[in-house]
Amino acid sequence: MADNKETILHALRYEMLSSRDIAKRTGISQPTVSRVLKTLPVLKLGGGRSTIFTLLAKQDSLPLYQVDATGKLVRIGVLYERPDEETVLVYADGYQTYENLPYYLYDTLPAGFLGAITLEQIIQNDQTLTTRSDSWSYTQILHYLTHYGVDLAGNFVLGNFMAERASSLSFDVVSRENYAQITTQIKTSPQVFASSIAGEQPKFTAYNGTQHLIVKYSPLLNEQNPVAERHRDLMICEHLALEGLCEAGIPAAKSHLIKGDRLYLEIERFDRVGEYGRRGMVSLRALDAEYAGKNSHWVEIAQSLVHQKRISQKSFEQVEIAYAFGQFIANTDMHLGNFSFFLKGLEIDEAAPIYDMLPMAYMPKQGELMNPDMTVPRFVPVSETAKKRALATAKEFWMKVLEHQEISDDFKRLVASMSESLDY
Repeated sequence: MADNKETILHALRYEMLSSRDIAKRTGISQPTVSRVLKTLPVLKLGGGRSTIFTLLAKQDSLPLYQVDATGKLVRIGVLYERPDEETVLVYADGYQTYENLPYYLYDTLPAGFLGAITLEQIIQNDQTLTTRSDSWSYTQILHYLTHYGVDLAGNFVLGNFMAERASSLSFDVVSRENYAQITTQIKTSPQVFASSIAGEQPKFTAYNGTQHLIVKYSPLLNEQNPVAERHRDLMICEHLALEGLCEAGIPAAKSHLIKGDRLYLEIERFDRVGEYGRRGMVSLRALDAEYAGKNSHWVEIAQSLVHQKRISQKSFEQVEIAYAFGQFIANTDMHLGNFSFFLKGLEIDEAAPIYDMLPMAYMPKQGELMNPDMTVPRFVPVSETAKKRALATAKEFWMKVLEHQEISDDFKRLVASMSESLDY
């Protein structure tokens, strides 16, 4: 019996098998296989002739929830750990296996300016984690999600403990008059407004009584130096880019500029609905890692996804327009985390609105101005239809930049060559 158990455990070590396949591979009779399976840490999947068994690394499981648009937590499945840190999510009408944790959970990890603040606060009392979430192990990621994953980007919540906390969340209403105080608190006590929202630009999250916001902010307006001025110029450019895309009928995040002690850019969060509702999201980075493996630019990855019928033609065209528009406005930071899709349950839905779109080529680095002589690239790998639409929107954008009274003359002179090169 012991030998049979070890033989069957070895057979299940690297793949999921039916009892019939186990019997064939091991030479053990099927009745004996069935008896032994009842004594092993295995999970029965499927039904009827398609029933298979998977070996579990541990018997414990974690329920996976999504917060719907009304704020209700909906359990979508139960996550089990298999050997070698593989997982399987079992839901009402089936299951899905993953080589590690489900790919869509990686977008929820803390990153960027606010992610760093979040982690600095956590590791003061929890040495399990480090400040570099991009180098976390499987165990560390699981620890973060099940101990701190109550209000993550998107709408996933892992484990009952986090679900209980998420169901009792409430948000203080923040007004624009509070912004100056918040930025001061971030400087002195950053943990007060911690969040897992990614991106390196200084920002905080807030609920204004109607919508959840990401609020980016510039240096103080009384800081009259070239670097501070450039940050303000680029913040205005981001607003103009998003506004211009919306006006052209291209889905983009809605934004508002507010002038106070600093320049503030409010961006409405499209992964939140009212106070408690949420929408699921997944980035191109996560989709590429799971399905395409290109590690390339947006369009090439999206081409692979549309060929696999994982995204719609409409979403692909939106990727093309966004990518071309970024090329035409000198956005040199279109990394794979900067384009996302909505999720409907676990299914990839339509492309999310465009966000983080601005002329990043001119963003100061390490306190120094970046003044490249930029022109439009001669080749942009998109369709002519997408190119024409993006080009028209980019021309309108640069015209607004050059006419905007709050943008510095130095910046206007710098970007003139980029604007002029659009006429081709």
